Amino acid sequence: MNDLAKYLNERMKTGEEVNTTFHLIKVPSTDELEFWIQQHQLSHCAGHYEWSKRFKKNIWVKDNGR
Repeated sequence: MNDLAKYLNERMKTGEEVNTTFHLIKVPSTDELEFWIQQHQLSHCAGHYEWSKRFKKNIWVKDNGR
């Protein structure tokens, strides 16, 4: 997963064949991209949202035993 986040981060920074609106917004860091990739993958599992003090946002938490 880290490789995908690194790849996306580099493509956004270079702007090569990527939507040109990225120059108008802050390019997400590799860690931020990895977080959202993980959240997307987990959202297909049974679970619930909880507030994360670390990330200062709701995160998806997989329910154990389901």
